[in-house]
Amino acid sequence: MIRITVNRDEEGRIAGIRVRGHADYGEYGQDIVCAAVSGITIGLTNASESLLGVRLFREEDNTDGELDLRVPAGLSSETDGRVRFLLEAMQSSLRSIADEYKDYVQMDEHS
Repeated sequence: MIRITVNRDEEGRIAGIRVRGHADYGEYGQDIVCAAVSGITIGLTNASESLLGVRLFREEDNTDGELDLRVPAGLSSETDGRVRFLLEAMQSSLRSIADEYKDYVQMDEHS
């Protein structure tokens, strides 16, 4: 099962998203649930880096089946808002998958 944890700060803004596990919906290379989750997380993580110049994870922390994204400290107010908007878009897209494939994706939110 893929487990997604969304952490929010005291203002209700996304501070980080952790994705771990495998859906096991289909055979390796044909698992549409894993592909969807990977496409969303990698796509929006790459968008943050390529469009905003903000890296959300450290390369050495990325292991097979796990991605731990965090909003870095010290961003300008404008850039911080844009990064958090991308993370809200990620959360919304992942929520849709979790709602549709409940037996394969679990999503929790914490403040």
